[in-house]
Amino acid sequence: MILLSAGLHATLLCVMLTAGAAAADAPRTFREATPAWPAPTRPPAGAPNVLIVLWDDVGFGQFGCYGSPLSTPTVDRLAAGGLRYTNFHVNSVCSPTRAALLTGRNAHAVGVGHIGEYANGTRNNLGGPHLAAGTIADYLRAQGYATAAFGKWHLAPMAELNDAANSTYWPTGRGFDHFYGFMGGDMNQFAPEIFSHRERVKPRATRPGGAEPYFLDADLCDRTIAFIAQHRASAPERPFFTYLSLGAGHAPHHAPPELREKWRGKFDDGWDAYREKTLARQIALGLLPRGTPLPPANPGVKAWADLNRDERRVFARYYECFAACMEAADRELGRVVDWLHRDGALRDTLILLLSDNGASPEGGPEGIWNELRLFAANQPGTFSAGAARMDQLGGPWTYPTYPIGWTQAGNTPFRRTKGSVHEGGVRVPLIVHWPARISEGGALRGQFHHVVDLLPTILEAAQVAAPGDFAGRAQLPLAGASFAYTWPRENASAPTRRAAQYFEIHGHRAIWEKGWKAVTFHDSGQPYAEDRWELYHLDVDPTESRDLARAQPDKLAALLTAWEREAQIHDVYPLDDRRAGPRDMIRPSWNDERSRVTYVPPVSGLHKFTALERRHRSMTITARLAAGGDGVILAHGGRFAGYALYVRAGRLVFHYNYAGEQRTTVAATTPLPAGGSTVVADFILTADGGADLVLRVDGREVGRGHAPAAMTGNISHETLDIGCDLYTPVSEDYETPFTFRGQIIDVTMETRLPR
Repeated sequence: MILLSAGLHATLLCVMLTAGAAAADAPRTFREATPAWPAPTRPPAGAPNVLIVLWDDVGFGQFGCYGSPLSTPTVDRLAAGGLRYTNFHVNSVCSPTRAALLTGRNAHAVGVGHIGEYANGTRNNLGGPHLAAGTIADYLRAQGYATAAFGKWHLAPMAELNDAANSTYWPTGRGFDHFYGFMGGDMNQFAPEIFSHRERVKPRATRPGGAEPYFLDADLCDRTIAFIAQHRASAPERPFFTYLSLGAGHAPHHAPPELREKWRGKFDDGWDAYREKTLARQIALGLLPRGTPLPPANPGVKAWADLNRDERRVFARYYECFAACMEAADRELGRVVDWLHRDGALRDTLILLLSDNGASPEGGPEGIWNELRLFAANQPGTFSAGAARMDQLGGPWTYPTYPIGWTQAGNTPFRRTKGSVHEGGVRVPLIVHWPARISEGGALRGQFHHVVDLLPTILEAAQVAAPGDFAGRAQLPLAGASFAYTWPRENASAPTRRAAQYFEIHGHRAIWEKGWKAVTFHDSGQPYAEDRWELYHLDVDPTESRDLARAQPDKLAALLTAWEREAQIHDVYPLDDRRAGPRDMIRPSWNDERSRVTYVPPVSGLHKFTALERRHRSMTITARLAAGGDGVILAHGGRFAGYALYVRAGRLVFHYNYAGEQRTTVAATTPLPAGGSTVVADFILTADGGADLVLRVDGREVGRGHAPAAMTGNISHETLDIGCDLYTPVSEDYETPFTFRGQIIDVTMETRLPR
């Protein structure tokens, strides 16, 4: 029995009587009721559709309309109908740029000081943007926009790339109604790991309909067109925001065979000639002032004239692949723009096209036919390995990226590359196309702006204010400033509205303020106090060719004071100067703490960071089989690096694929028993840098071998699978998925440090 106080009893009685009176007055049937539909949220009249097209690792000199000899007619068409920016800056690697682009805050301030693979647990480097930093998609969707993201994301912490995680850091958790794309940094264009929302899409060999071979950027543009078409058919009164993040021009530089053939011989005059001719075109186009010099070659870049004939032939082929990759993506993007034109939506669509950073140096001095050699084996590419596969470069049997001589050429006319904060790493093309508001087609704008300025610009165009509170969370202040003021012809030469912008990656630091820049290239592991700062007046010396640090020490000191101010405001400290080399890759701690895991089928598609930590570790794979049969028991990786335990022709096999170059196969000498059995594969690290491989069935040794080298980096961008091998095959002995035909009870993996 519950006793109520007199006061509480009276209060409840009053509520009940009031509710009863209200209920008595309520309509009893729909005929007596007045419809009260919720009022839809609608953007202000004139709010445009928005399409962001983000290219990957494309330097200032790699679009035709920015002086390049590459074929990019769609990009050039948008430039001819809009504005090209010549002084636009980003962060020096992809994830920080993407975080700043989508949130309008600086990357360190939102917790994305580096890519997720190198997150170190400090507030400024957690692998994904803080929830206090709402995205463009969050803010536009709240105002009635339909939102969709297609392509590369690379903004989720590695801990979140599995089915046990929630969607907080996935696109569908950051304001996008739809997502179709890939979650990591790069992807095989012929056999990608693709998600629709958060569901893995089954690999396929052809595009929908089976008419053409599958190609990632074609698929992404197919999906973009389909989304916009469905949206326009269903709710044409609502604008859309579409974020299209292409695979090109990040490695692997894949392309259809007809485009690879088209570019044969087009770069035989080499990267130095490319650089000179591109600068001449850039000056003729007005992108740079007359007399702009080319700075000296980047460290490690040989003169083309100093290469022998065979080196020139192979190195030129790498860039032919890149040119074909760029043309392929541009061709697919052209279908998106053509559809918007046919539908009549192009006039009212604000298109912003840019790159996430400058051209990449990951190919090293000699290029890499398989980029996984760098990330899985900690080994640079070699000329001989590329030469042996020259005719396959750019196709599905390679994962290539070009030598650093082409990186320098792609960043013409600027110094250094992606991963540094000199202009070659941070100054990129930006094209803005919006016929309803921008009528001065083909014009240039030279105001300094940064990727954090995109969100404020889009919000101004949509007539939407950035909220101080969103979804119950106080929002971080925006760091950017809209550059919509530059669109009218009368403001073509208006002064920039940005006062300062810092840059930092791997301990490299820079500050831009009022046309001046202080910058330092930091040697990893050296005291920061020993860094040598350079000083450039970028407004008159855009290529950083005249270092004024000694001539103007007071100016340099003022800029260093500005650097400290901005670093404090935007959470740049603590600095982390571990370079983005695989040997220093920072592994999140949740996998360091596990050394044993048991998988019970069906399990497939586990992310590389969900799998056990196995760098510098021996491992044992134990599978309990209820019935034997051919097929994969466990596979981790694919064609370009990995290992697999499988049954072929009734015999147990272990295959170790060292970066596609050294393959070791150990096969059992006797067939598996007809019924159930327990099979074991031991991978035991040895002092020579390799590993002993031992196979056992029901405790009896049935095979032994030795792998001459063991991978010390992350095995692969492909997944760990039980009972099949998704995507590309680890071993050339089978074709994917090579599903196991017997019955697996479970598979246990154990890893251990060598004694």
